[in-house]
Formats: sequence, C-alpha cells, structure tokens
Amino acid sequence: MSVQKKLPIFEFQQAENDSPLPYEGEDRPLVVVLGWMGCRREHLQKYVDQWRKRGFNTFSFCSKPIQLLIPGVIQNKGDEMLEQIKKYLKENKSCKSVIFNAFSNGGGFYYGHIIRQIHERDDCKWMRSYIKGSVLDSLPAIRPLSIYTAFSLTSPNIIVTFLLALVVPLIVILFWKKMSLYQQTLTSKKNQWQHLIFYSKADIIVHSDDIDQIIITLKNNLSDKDSLDYKCFDDSPHVLHMRSHPKIYEEKLNHFISSIKNTNLKNKK
Repeated sequence: MSVQKKLPIFEFQQAENDSPLPYEGEDRPLVVVLGWMGCRREHLQKYVDQWRKRGFNTFSFCSKPIQLLIPGVIQNKGDEMLEQIKKYLKENKSCKSVIFNAFSNGGGFYYGHIIRQIHERDDCKWMRSYIKGSVLDSLPAIRPLSIYTAFSLTSPNIIVTFLLALVVPLIVILFWKKMSLYQQTLTSKKNQWQHLIFYSKADIIVHSDDIDQIIITLKNNLSDKDSLDYKCFDDSPHVLHMRSHPKIYEEKLNHFISSIKNTNLKNKK
C-alpha cells in the first residue's frame, strides 16, 4: 500500500531571473501572498508577479470559503504555512526578510494566525526579526453584514446563498471573540515593521470607516510613525484596487520596498 506524500500548502515561485536584488547584503527575500476568499490562481498571480519582477521569491495561497466556515481549519492550515516558512528560512540562510501580502479576511485570518504564533510560540519567536513588512489589501471586514456579503459573492448558487443567510450570523456570534482577537493582532504593538494598507470608500464588504480606526490604532502602537503608509481610494471595488489604479498601487509598493531598505540600512549603522 503506497503512502501519499503530503504536498506543501504554499505554491513557491522564484523571482524573475533578470530582476534586481531588493536589499543589500542578502539574497532573494520572501513574500507570502495570502489570497482572498474564493480567489482564482490566475487572479492572485497578478499580485505574485508584482513581487517577482521586483526581485522577491514568493509563497502564495488561494483561500476557499469552506475553510473559513469549518472550525479549526484556519489554525491547522495556518500552522502548516508557518512550518513551511520556518523550513524555508532554515534552508535558505541568505534570506533575511519576510513580507506578508494579505487580501481581505480570506488572507487576513491566515496572516493573523501566523504572526500571532510567531509572537507567542517559543519555537517561532526567532522568526520575528525576519518580518520586515505587511501589505494589507481590503481588510479587515468586521461587520456581520459585510461577512455575509463576502460569503454570498463567492457562493455558487442561490440555495447556498440562502443557507449562508442562516449560518453566517451564527458563525459571527460564535466567533465574535476571535474577530476581536483578529483586530487586536493586526494592530498589535508587537508588529513593529513596515505597513502598507489599501482600502476604498466604494468597498461594499470592508467599510472605510472601520479601516480608518484600524489605521489610527496601528499608528498609535507603532514606535516609528513613518512605518505606516496607506491609500484610501474613492471608487475601487473590493480587492480590485490595483486593477482600478495600477500606477498609484505600484508607486505605493515601490515606496514600501524602499522604506524597508532604508530601515535595514539604518539598523546596520
């Protein structure tokens, strides 16, 4: 009887061959791209390629709606992700930087779980110094109606949508403490690294007022106020800010990468 080998949870892609080395004194940094709920590989690939052309290796993951509905799945898969990142860093000694790029709650829940484990677990605390930044796109969605809207947009038919109308409110009630912990994790004082946040006033899932408050809390908790950058668009839909405003989006990414480089140089002095 053959034993089936467990596949890595992340898809790994190397930086483009002709891309520059982003940071002095190290090989290819790693970006962990955590896709939104129900995203397709070809859509997430556009964001992966933004990093690859700038000289970063990538891990990427497409989140499925069912994973967020079943208790324990995020924790189990998040732990698998953490182990793969840990293994990569141990095998690639020249990699000194890890960046997270999370989209909507589908990616945000996994991001939150991973960094919480890095902060709290004794066998993972050594990884904290590797985290150089986080790009948060269209997250968090914290209102019950927003969560239902997100699930209904990814549901395959009207029957599933009806069932979601019954199930999602119950899930919100049962997981409200975890939602509160999720917000606290995103804005924790322990997250002393570069942040870039994209959101929009036209997003029907993530309310811009909620993100405004997240930004205020995060800024108050950061020792270096310049390590937070953000852009609130007027018209771009949920997780479609880059498609709607490609020039501004890429300019912000370039500034984010440069800010990490400047911080690295400052810390070496």
